Amino acid sequence: MTVTESYFVQSEGPLRQGDILLAGVSRLVGADGHCPPAWDQIEQSLVTIESGKTDGSPQMIAAGPALVMVTSHDCHFDKEWNRRRTALIKSGLDAAEAERLAEEDRTLDRTFVASPLLDPADVDLDQGNLRAGRVVGYLPVPASSDGLVPETVVDLSYRCTLDRTDVVRVASVGETARGELRYALARLDSLRAVQVGFKVEDVIGRSIVNVEVPTRNPILLRFHLDDGTTVDLLQQPAEPGPGPARSASPSPAT
Repeated sequence: MTVTESYFVQSEGPLRQGDILLAGVSRLVGADGHCPPAWDQIEQSLVTIESGKTDGSPQMIAAGPALVMVTSHDCHFDKEWNRRRTALIKSGLDAAEAERLAEEDRTLDRTFVASPLLDPADVDLDQGNLRAGRVVGYLPVPASSDGLVPETVVDLSYRCTLDRTDVVRVASVGETARGELRYALARLDSLRAVQVGFKVEDVIGRSIVNVEVPTRNPILLRFHLDDGTTVDLLQQPAEPGPGPARSASPSPAT
């Protein structure tokens, strides 16, 4: 099995984390209209909104079409659906009718967050490290066998809010690829300066002899202690299962 065959899976069901979509992206820009070179290919238009700022001066927005990867977790896509279902059941409806009415409500769970895919050659960084996934803030994506997705990197520092009714799904990725995405997000937002070693040693009363980042599902830090035991600092997030993360009980969603 090739890397491409193991990376992509059949697209079906509701949107999921890691899905690759065709969408429009946008970003507020400064008065000089500056655009980082790597974003030049996706920000094809510059729009001026008169009196867009709080002081009444114009605000500029850069926008354009792009392939994007969904970064919102699957649970995000059905929080409002779960809450509406729960409220309808509490009002006296049975579960089937509550689910039908919630399903018909097109206002629920409309928005999610995604990041654009860039041509690695447009990113002014070491290409070997970039394509190997060793640069914080970037996630490499192999080319799909159908040619719809070229070899790219996801720029996780560029985040945009999209409407799920205004996108086209191009491809879906498997569980391993979603795990890599979650680790890349955690590494960018939470793990860039992990300096907790001495504090952990003080709390558990043991010395840390090695720190491991498991490669198969690298969403945790594993501390090897001097007595031969290990401690996982960050647990690997569980897969919510196929399809949306909808509640099967009338309990409110968190």
